[in-house]
Amino acid sequence: MMTGKTHSAHRTCRDRGAAAVLAMMFLVIFSSLAAAMAIVSQGNLTTAESSMKINRSLAASETGMKFMIYRLNQVTQGDATAGTNGITTREGVINAALANTLWNDARTQLLNLLAGDFQYQQGNAPYVAGGVLVVPEIPVGPGQPSFSATFEPHPLANENYDAAFYQQPPFSDQNPPASNLSPLDARWVRITVTASDGPIGSRIYRSVSMDFKIDKKIRYALLSKSRIMIGRNVMIDGPVGSSFLETNLANGHPIQMESDFRGLDANLDADLDLFRNTLISNDANGDNRINLASSAEIDQIANPSSFDYDQDGYIDDYDFFMAAFDANADLQVSLAELDPGSADFSRQQLMSLIDTFGDPSRQGYGDGLINEYDRYTKLRGEVYITASKLSWEDGAADPDGPGGATGAYQDYFQGPIVADFGNDPMTFDADNDAVHQFNPSDFDVASFAAMASGDLVTQAASQGGSSGTTSPAEAVPFGAAHPYEYYDRPIYQDMQFDNITIPAGTNALFINCTFIGVTYVDTAVDNIDPNFNYAGMIEADGTQKHPGRTAMVNGVEITDTKTVSNNLRFDNCTFEGSVVTQSPNEFTHVRNKLSFTGTTRFLIDESTHLSASEKDLFRRSTLLAPHFSVEMGTFIAPEDAGETVELSGTIVTGVLDMRGQVKIIGSLLTTFEPVSNTGPVIGDTSPQFNTTLGYFSSSSGDLESELPTTGVGVIQVMYDPTIPLPDGILGNIEIAPSLATYREGGQ
Repeated sequence: MMTGKTHSAHRTCRDRGAAAVLAMMFLVIFSSLAAAMAIVSQGNLTTAESSMKINRSLAASETGMKFMIYRLNQVTQGDATAGTNGITTREGVINAALANTLWNDARTQLLNLLAGDFQYQQGNAPYVAGGVLVVPEIPVGPGQPSFSATFEPHPLANENYDAAFYQQPPFSDQNPPASNLSPLDARWVRITVTASDGPIGSRIYRSVSMDFKIDKKIRYALLSKSRIMIGRNVMIDGPVGSSFLETNLANGHPIQMESDFRGLDANLDADLDLFRNTLISNDANGDNRINLASSAEIDQIANPSSFDYDQDGYIDDYDFFMAAFDANADLQVSLAELDPGSADFSRQQLMSLIDTFGDPSRQGYGDGLINEYDRYTKLRGEVYITASKLSWEDGAADPDGPGGATGAYQDYFQGPIVADFGNDPMTFDADNDAVHQFNPSDFDVASFAAMASGDLVTQAASQGGSSGTTSPAEAVPFGAAHPYEYYDRPIYQDMQFDNITIPAGTNALFINCTFIGVTYVDTAVDNIDPNFNYAGMIEADGTQKHPGRTAMVNGVEITDTKTVSNNLRFDNCTFEGSVVTQSPNEFTHVRNKLSFTGTTRFLIDESTHLSASEKDLFRRSTLLAPHFSVEMGTFIAPEDAGETVELSGTIVTGVLDMRGQVKIIGSLLTTFEPVSNTGPVIGDTSPQFNTTLGYFSSSSGDLESELPTTGVGVIQVMYDPTIPLPDGILGNIEIAPSLATYREGGQ
């Protein structure tokens, strides 16, 4: 037994030794696993920390870029709170030499503005080295990443302009395209923002860069100091801005806009009325549409998708129009469906308006169908109004007058708006920077006046002279239902004029004439006397309307201011160049007026008389008439194919009335700001001085006309950013980013 016990004990010891070995093996394995897991965990932590630093650095660099753009805009556009006045020039085209001068000014102002922004790390401040503006590190916040920036004008040192990066727009669009032989010039500036996160030794860097172009643009299709009236059969491609503020007055709508589809069908009008009420309660962003993706906008609408006839995700006037006229439900309307043998000019003109809008090369242009290819919208762009929504709705839009319950501006502002991506379609209380307006003093037309060295009388005499005068005296405005003046006009017919000045007091009618080069219209600049509009005004029978009224002009008492002003009408005339006027101090719509009737053609590209440089000059503005009243088209014959006007470039007037068939490719600017009891505005009548596109009844405040019975015409306005501005307009430059040049980088 003892022996057995001893044997048993030995077996137990061996077993215990094996267990120890196994325990040590497991200990080694577990230790190795623990070490591996620790290494992996540490690696994950390091990776996570690096990823976090990368994201924080990239976010900080993008923040820095946005901040630099903000400061750059303050410098170029001017900001009273920042103490900057903006950077302006009268040149319409900015070349490399001018860009270099403008950039030096911008860089100096940026240096001063940025120097006061932050407590820079290590006490550094922005500085200029080798022409490059360097902004030292700026902490985003306590314990947060920092960013620094450089502003470097092209051409960049050691840059390969033959790289693939430069073989794409916008660089490939340059003339000539960018290359090492022809690099980007001083019109371009590269901003690079570099951000870092983490302590020294483990810091991670990320950078972003973009190229910015120094340019001068007025990025509006229509910019007006007076109230804007946009009638039926008017479509606009581009932003619209109004700074009219007297919204407390009757018809004092900053912008009055009518749906293109009203007046076609009684049932459709009833549907549009109901839809307008829905917009008043549900439209959240002011685009005159209901967004089916917005729960707020479709609130209380039963089965909203059933109203989206064209299936674009929105409900607007166009959907109700299509539902009313698309007889065979093929999502398009033909002329036979729209106007089945009724010879209704309004319907035919609506087809032309929508079917021929935009680029003639686009799909569906002029195919006789209204469908998705036409991309209909009343206004494509943004609307900026300096007046407040409340002042409008408590004033002109309130049917019961100011005070108490308010009205709805949508009663006077109808038709869908499609803004550029990311932009608000409607902005009230827009600041002056957003709706920058121009004064008569901002226009210097001296260079055009110098070109107009030809003498009207001499050139006319060589072609037989004038052919009598208008008889009876011609009503002004011509064809208006409510004229306010009459003129005995000398008539010049079937003549050609080259680079002429039309002297003050001419007040002529030009019929079937051709004007080559500059047609310069002279007038008295000193026209601020309150009686300037009225001295010498006559009734239809020739009697004095305001006997005894005289006006002081340049210190001389004038009994008839027709002799020192210019009220002209051009009928069926062709212009191979530009019409430019002197810029009077005051807007006097009776005395200083240009009227274009019949077929008015500006044939610059087709001209055989102009040089290439002259064509480039005149394309920038076919009509430059600051503080003149301008009438285009017809009051009475919107169906007449012969009553057409086509203009291009930056069109400048005091106020503007366009009717009939008009096409504008460029921008419309008006310079007159009507203020009650000031200048030509008698009493509280400022809403009667308006910029009118299309036809309105006199009850809407357009006292010169009534709605014609033969249609409402076709008016198309298309902003073209590629057309340079004319010289002489004092305006701010822009240093705008080209988003296509955005790049990210590391370090």
